[in-house]
Amino acid sequence: MDLADTVIERVRVERLDESAAGPWEAGDSRFAVVVEARGVTGVFAPVDELPAALVATRLGQSALRHPVVDHKGLLRRLLAELGPHAAGLGRWAVGALDCAVWDLHGRLADLPVAALLSDRPARRVPVYASWLSLDLTSASAAESVKATAGEGFAFTKWALRDAEVGEVALLAERAAAWARQSVAVDALGTWGHLRTMEVGPLLAPEAVRWVEDPLARTDRAAYTHLRAQAEGLRVAFGERLAHVEDARALLDHCRPEAFTFDAVWCGGITEARGWLGVAHDARVPVHLHGRAFLPAVHLAAAFPHVAGAVEYQVMWEPRRQRALGGTLQPDGGHVVLPDRPGLGMEVRR
Repeated sequence: MDLADTVIERVRVERLDESAAGPWEAGDSRFAVVVEARGVTGVFAPVDELPAALVATRLGQSALRHPVVDHKGLLRRLLAELGPHAAGLGRWAVGALDCAVWDLHGRLADLPVAALLSDRPARRVPVYASWLSLDLTSASAAESVKATAGEGFAFTKWALRDAEVGEVALLAERAAAWARQSVAVDALGTWGHLRTMEVGPLLAPEAVRWVEDPLARTDRAAYTHLRAQAEGLRVAFGERLAHVEDARALLDHCRPEAFTFDAVWCGGITEARGWLGVAHDARVPVHLHGRAFLPAVHLAAAFPHVAGAVEYQVMWEPRRQRALGGTLQPDGGHVVLPDRPGLGMEVRR
């Protein structure tokens, strides 16, 4: 049977084996989305319980009998199934299923997903490190920052959310000094307009690459207002967006220092290609969010002229990869693109 005629025959959700991937801790993702065609299985894991449940109870049925290689058509079908609920959790579920189908496509074609996306994918992908749970006021912070930066990452990112205005700037400068290079700062949506405008002038550009998600809302009105009131402040955003039209408007009017969307939360690899195109047109650098690390690596390898260093979450990504038969670990600030078919990882069972 020709690959073009191959259709999705089964979609299911599996609970990951705790004896292989655990022991579980609070916040761990414990499920895999599995698709089958012609006796071949594609998988995306690990996935949280709520998006996995949405695939199991609703989206999986919509994908049945759809051609494996028609990714755009499947995306339209899944989003239509969700209707007005195709944001947030809905996009996350669609993205997980989309990535599983890309894995299946690659396995059937005997090619890595990056090679399905590009004729000449990059062999190595740059990564940057984020450690958002580290308290920069702790006694061990200096050594932790120095050790992380010393591993050769493109740069590092640290969370600053609870400190006073003056202390935020001081801690950012300390982190940059410890890392011996400028750092990114993640506000995790907690600063708001007033605090961002107070902190912005205190952040030395040689110390801070960008402030990520300073505002609770990621929309054109909020960031247009911030841009007008805090001229010169370098910001980054993207992971909270759900629609490419919103992304286009924000990139065109707000000009962030970096676009940091997530390859699964946006709706999957198929949707992410369109978001990369929007960023390329707007000439905004992309640094893909690290929650969906493996799909992000394939996208960055396929489109290195658009996507720069991918986020590697140094405390959380190794835990996620315990569910996988093999790991994708940075070495000298890069990861090597898996050369196995599909996304290149097997789920441990």
